[in-house]
Amino acid sequence: MIKISSLITLIFIFVSQSFSQNAVVLDSYKLSKIDFTKYKSHRTISDHLLVTVTPSTSKYPSSNFITDIIIAGDTVWFATGSGIMRTIDNFQNFQHYFGLSPFGEDDISGLSVNANIVVTSTAISEEISGEDVPVGTGIKVSTDYGLNWNSYPQPMDGLNDTIVIYGANVLSALPVVVPQQNLSYDITITKTQNDTNNFTIWITSFAGGLRKSTDYGNSWQRVVLPPDDLDSIYISGVGYNFAINPVVNLNHRAFTVDAANDSVLYVGTADGINKSTDWGLSWRKYNFQNTDSNATGFGVSGNFVVNLGIQKYGSNVIVWGATRRAEDNREYDALSYTSNGGVTWTTTLNNIKPNGISFMDSLVYGLTDEGLWRTYYGIFNWSKPGLIVDEETNDVLRTERFFAGNHINDTLYFGSTDGMIRTKEYGQPWIGKWKIFRAVTPINLSSDIKTYAAPNPFSPDDEVVRVFYKTDKFTAKITIKIFDFGMNPVRTVIQNATRSNTCLNEFYTQWDGKNDNGFRVANGVYFYRIEIDDDDDVWGKILVLQ
Repeated sequence: MIKISSLITLIFIFVSQSFSQNAVVLDSYKLSKIDFTKYKSHRTISDHLLVTVTPSTSKYPSSNFITDIIIAGDTVWFATGSGIMRTIDNFQNFQHYFGLSPFGEDDISGLSVNANIVVTSTAISEEISGEDVPVGTGIKVSTDYGLNWNSYPQPMDGLNDTIVIYGANVLSALPVVVPQQNLSYDITITKTQNDTNNFTIWITSFAGGLRKSTDYGNSWQRVVLPPDDLDSIYISGVGYNFAINPVVNLNHRAFTVDAANDSVLYVGTADGINKSTDWGLSWRKYNFQNTDSNATGFGVSGNFVVNLGIQKYGSNVIVWGATRRAEDNREYDALSYTSNGGVTWTTTLNNIKPNGISFMDSLVYGLTDEGLWRTYYGIFNWSKPGLIVDEETNDVLRTERFFAGNHINDTLYFGSTDGMIRTKEYGQPWIGKWKIFRAVTPINLSSDIKTYAAPNPFSPDDEVVRVFYKTDKFTAKITIKIFDFGMNPVRTVIQNATRSNTCLNEFYTQWDGKNDNGFRVANGVYFYRIEIDDDDDVWGKILVLQ
């Protein structure tokens, strides 16, 4: 149990890349010192209205930060650092929802798709008393494949919602009446119990706990999970007297949810993995303390569960958790899995901070802060790819952080903080060619702006800057040089490089912030010059800021 005086701020990471690329990244299970029963939001959130949305279309993704990839028939949906996005033509074009009503420019914290139902959750960050605090801004629901959307405020309690009826038990409850630290990190959609023609939406909302809606977002009800000192609760049980309170119960801080089928649910919290086999009524909790308190590797590695995945192939159903260390110093980061519904658990990819898991038949892909990993289930000879290079564009992926994965037949797609990548699975580790999908702002050669650099300013400590440019020639020789503020040469990035451009797309070339001698340049303003054959030079400016 955590004392209120020891609570610290949730670390809410926003990774800036080009073109407004913030993304919600779950990085801590701890709470700020907020009175969930009194604090009033500074932000006014309107009531829901049905809005028809016509997304904008581009050849390029809306962001380089991809946090979810969901395949639904011929449509692929994405959660990105610039809103939700989809492709309906096999990745030839991308449809963007960023900036459009009812989404606005809020960050995407969760996304789920089931049949014709698409649900997403949004969030922002507010500064409160000098502290950045995450704020849930609501749930958006479409029941017609993303054409029309209803927008609902972040689900909250009323001030008088101080009790919850659980079977024959009357439980006390802390009403969460604010959106601060009440944002929905994950969503899943199942058929509704006793009404399988309709759907139930499940959300995990950190301090807001686990909630469900059986009327497509119009109303929400709390779902009771075990407190920290109980490993299970049953709807038929009596004598329960615990409180539903995320301040004192880590297991009431819910982060991720998945469904093995309509009646079998798994929920990850700050106190482990919870399983229900009766539509979310009764629950059994699995965590480090009750599965492997001696850290032998045969149990759940850590209680902070940031993601869940369910692998199905043949007759196998394997439940996976991205489990990180929480309160107990003996806990550790790993992927935890069970092949028998939770009877036994095992860990793999130990001591690497996981973000998620994806699958293709018996293959498992680990999405971590230390790269992309691959193995066959049951063998666990994990391997990482080498340098990921797009041979067509010479673009290089500049991150080790991966958050999403999926596949169409034998074609794999992965989302990172530096772009979406594609390769093929050939039965051997990482032998397919790579394609990097990059967010690009189109350049109009008839305008005055014929080049730009992004991110700008940029910090060479942890990122590269990309110089974007365009030519109307099908083949051209390109030279790009960097100069300091006094116009002294700093770096020749490329020299007479041939670029073929049959589709007349934008080009981009990376600069790592180093000079020709391999040393990192000082902070300041730098200019770059692009020479395209014998055409007039094109100039641009870059600000280096460590």
